Amino acid sequence: MLTKLEQKFNYEELLKIYNSMIRKHPQIHISSPDGKTYWYESGDLRKYELNQNDFTKINSFFKGTYVEKVYKELDACYNICRGRFMELNSDNRAYSYHYDMTQRIHIPLVTDEDCMFIVDDNVYKMPEPGQAYMLDTTKKHTALNLGSNKRVHLVACLK
Repeated sequence: MLTKLEQKFNYEELLKIYNSMIRKHPQIHISSPDGKTYWYESGDLRKYELNQNDFTKINSFFKGTYVEKVYKELDACYNICRGRFMELNSDNRAYSYHYDMTQRIHIPLVTDEDCMFIVDDNVYKMPEPGQAYMLDTTKKHTALNLGSNKRVHLVACLK
């Protein structure tokens, strides 16, 4: 269900770029269909007649940054799409229990012992900031932040 990958990234540099943005939504897209759309009201792309595979253009804010370098490295190794920064905080502590079409790569940037995933009723944690993990999100799953600090991950979908 959860696999630690060989890639490890500079989470402080990724977080610095994330924190430099004006954020109006807990999910900020690194890639999008047009290279300039940073968020959608819903994570369910069917509402917009989009497919995750449409999210292959790096958004302009991230071009030439370490975020683009990380995205391209992951893409070369795993054939990814729909890169996002995803935040859970005191206003938004969990996602619905759901299935995704493909597996996801997660890189925790801010996490602690109170952040976890539940996949098929089993608990998994990604304790190491900057470390890339593969999570089988084709299984029924959710992410939880039960602590008082925010939780931020860089997430990418496999094509």
